[in-house]
Amino acid sequence: MLSREMTMAEALRQVATSRPDQEALVCGEVRLTYDRLLGRVDSLARSFYQLGVRKGDQIAMLLPPGVEFVTTFFAAAALGAVVVPLDPHLRAHTLSGILRDAEPVALVTAIPVAEDVLRQSPALRHVITDLAALEQNAVSPYTPEAVAPHDLLALLYTSGTTGAPKGTMHTHRSLIAPVVASIKLRELWLRRPSLKTLGQTAKALARYRERLLRAAGRPQTFLSTVGWHTITGLEVMLQALLMGDRLVVMPRFHPREALRLVEQERVTVLVAVPMAFQVMLGLPDFDRYDTSSLLICGTGAAPCPPHLAREIQRRFGCAVHIGFGATETAGGIAATSIADSPTRQAETVGRPMPGMEIKIVDDERRELPPGQVGELACRGENIMLGYYRAPEATAAVMDEEGWYYTGDLAFVDEQGYLHIVGRKKDVIIRGGQNIYPAEIEAYLVAHPKIREAAVVGVPSEVGGESVWAFVLLEDGVEMTAQEVLDYCRAALEAYKIPSRVRFLREFPRSATGKPQKFKLRELALQEGGESA
Repeated sequence: MLSREMTMAEALRQVATSRPDQEALVCGEVRLTYDRLLGRVDSLARSFYQLGVRKGDQIAMLLPPGVEFVTTFFAAAALGAVVVPLDPHLRAHTLSGILRDAEPVALVTAIPVAEDVLRQSPALRHVITDLAALEQNAVSPYTPEAVAPHDLLALLYTSGTTGAPKGTMHTHRSLIAPVVASIKLRELWLRRPSLKTLGQTAKALARYRERLLRAAGRPQTFLSTVGWHTITGLEVMLQALLMGDRLVVMPRFHPREALRLVEQERVTVLVAVPMAFQVMLGLPDFDRYDTSSLLICGTGAAPCPPHLAREIQRRFGCAVHIGFGATETAGGIAATSIADSPTRQAETVGRPMPGMEIKIVDDERRELPPGQVGELACRGENIMLGYYRAPEATAAVMDEEGWYYTGDLAFVDEQGYLHIVGRKKDVIIRGGQNIYPAEIEAYLVAHPKIREAAVVGVPSEVGGESVWAFVLLEDGVEMTAQEVLDYCRAALEAYKIPSRVRFLREFPRSATGKPQKFKLRELALQEGGESA
């Protein structure tokens, strides 16, 4: 039984000793049982210790998803060291800034790193490019310091959709808490139904029939297509391994390879960002792949438009789990469930995760009743300790009672389901009216020619803000700005109709694939003007 009172190393050891011969990791040709995985983690922990890595030391990781990421993460956890997972595709100046901020003593990397970047991290003593050789030189025994659940485990840098990334501080407990919550969410279909859950189980069984019956009570097979330097990817890795499931890994996402792996490995839980699902569904030969093993398609890290969620349900034939969270909250604030109706799965982000408190507040942080839009605040054991070396930034988003103010605009309906409206900073004020970009974006992407849209507010010469819509079209189609405006006029209120429409080939994006709206806003400011 996984507990928030465990350290990360204790949690993995418990799973590994209870099912040593079960397959844990599948990555290309490599297949590791839990027993072999634990052995490699122990060897690497001894090797790190031999290098002089001690409790509290930072280990930066420039690694794609895979065996090396897993062994490095859990080996560091066993020593009480602090992991700093980073995107292997970071530009040199961003990587330099993060290394200066985090000051790691070791860097484990799968890619070459320029000497001038390394020199900007004076604490760096070891650059490790061959983990296998390091593991082989492990010595025994060793005596690491005691590690506690409240000890710092990870610095997770935010994706930077609004500017420079900040390091969020997470403990063993705050990263394990979402896994414990997910286990409770899965009790509906992993165990025999109780009187309390019998009705929900019956509804889920009626919808998913053989898929649910095949999966119930057995270890699941996850396929992760998301980078593990993101909180979405990291939590998928932790959920699969700490729940005792089987994790199939893609170091880099490729749509056909993802579908091939679903078929070959009989994947039951496929996790991908919305854009990846859109690409998979757009393949002309999508139907040739057997996806009948899937029970759940999980998505998050970026908004999932309702029409895309419905398409996932229809084409994959399974439930959609839309998870909503943030790096600051170790992922899950809320999620839809297999017991939710298809409409709830597509149009909401579900109910709060077990153990998570939420409230909707106004600008003075007074709680609002159901149905009213305000800022989403949350509290639970998965909340970060704060931003690394940034007490003022921490104080701006966390209060003394432990509430984290997300900056997301949302409302809770009468049944307790959470609806995300947009970002507080993204609200556009035009003619005294509040405009939520997410509403316009959802309307735009429902057009068959539009693949993605990002709406931003730009200061207007006559006061207030003008509405700019940046649009990506589907491949091979043409559309004019006037067509977009005519489409908007057919259903949107006059004050929500964009002032300008711009077509781009691609958006500037964060590490998780979200459009970086501050860069789009800068682009609009460079152009200026009001007319479409």
